[in-house]
Amino acid sequence: MKHIGKLQLSPDAPFEQQFFMLLTRICRQLVLHADEQIKADDCLSPPQLWFLKRLYDVGAPQPISFFADDVFSNRSNASQMIDRLEAEGLVYRIRNPRDRRSVLVELTDEGVARMRHAEASHMQLARELLAPLSAEERGAALAALARVLSLFENDRDEIGSCCC
Repeated sequence: MKHIGKLQLSPDAPFEQQFFMLLTRICRQLVLHADEQIKADDCLSPPQLWFLKRLYDVGAPQPISFFADDVFSNRSNASQMIDRLEAEGLVYRIRNPRDRRSVLVELTDEGVARMRHAEASHMQLARELLAPLSAEERGAALAALARVLSLFENDRDEIGSCCC
């Protein structure tokens, strides 16, 4: 039995089982840390931060469909996030000047300020959590995760949907 922190991995367990167990536990820990940070610092959640940062990086108002990928699986989920962010005064909807049937999403000044604060808070948390990793371990972790993501994204259609 191999121990990684509190996790006990059987050396006989298949790689895939160990991989998904570790990945699931990492995701769970990220959620727990983010929840603690949100409560303690009135910070944005990771999906809210991602949404605002993506809008900020583009530098111009965007249609809802712009957000209906990656984190938000469809326009309905993206619209729900926009509703919450709009209720908090972080974004607002405007009519698309090129297509009156279309609505664009734009950041407010408060949205920019909260995004910058949340980004700094999340980065500080990441620095603290990952400080024990050496430069080599950081590089290896990033390379391995990037490779796994690439495999998942490239083969999603070929493998089919998974029932998790």
